[in-house]
Amino acid sequence: MTIRQVNRRRFIQVSALAGGGLVLGVGVPSARPARESQPASLNAYIRIEPSGQVTLVMPKVEMGQGTYTSLPMLIAEELEVGLDAVVLEAAPPDPAVYGFDGDQSTGGSTSIRQCWDPLRKAGAAARTMLIAAAAKHWGVAPSACRAELGNVIHAPSGRRLGYGALAAAASAVPVPSSPTLKAVKDFKPCSSRA
Repeated sequence: MTIRQVNRRRFIQVSALAGGGLVLGVGVPSARPARESQPASLNAYIRIEPSGQVTLVMPKVEMGQGTYTSLPMLIAEELEVGLDAVVLEAAPPDPAVYGFDGDQSTGGSTSIRQCWDPLRKAGAAARTMLIAAAAKHWGVAPSACRAELGNVIHAPSGRRLGYGALAAAASAVPVPSSPTLKAVKDFKPCSSRA
C-alpha cells in the first residue's frame, strides 16, 4: 500500500472543491396557520412562539462575517422586537424557498446584500399581519394600531396584545406582497428596544 503525501495547499484546494461551500437558505413565501398552543409561521423566515419568541429561519451560515447578529437585526428592526427576542434556526436545504437566484449558499461577503430586502420584507410582512390580526380582534382599523416591543397597541384605547397571543390568528392573514418597510431614518439602536 502506498501512502501519498499531501501538502497543506493541496489539501485545502481539494477540500474546497469537494465541499463547494456551505449550503443553507432563505425565502418569504407563505404562512402556515397554527393553533394557539403551537408556534405560528408567518412566512418562510419567521415563526412566533406563543411565548412571543421570534424564530428566524436562517438563510445563511456564520463564517466569521457576523450574519448571526446582522440578519436577526433586520428582522428585529422591522418587527419592532428586541434582538434578544430573536432566536435562530438553520433553514432546510431548499433553494427554491431559501435561495437567492437559485443559490442557497454563504460566501463572498454577500449575506447582508442578499438578505437586506428579503428579510426586511419578511419582518415587515409579519408586522403587518400581526397588526391586522389585532385590529380584527378589536374591531378597529389597522391604521389605528402600531407595533412596539413585541406588542400591537391600539393607541386610542391603550389596548395591547403581545405577538405570542396574536401569532396564530396572524398566520391566517394573507402574506402581503408589498409590505411597507420602515424608513432607514426610523431605525432604532437595538438597545433602545431592550
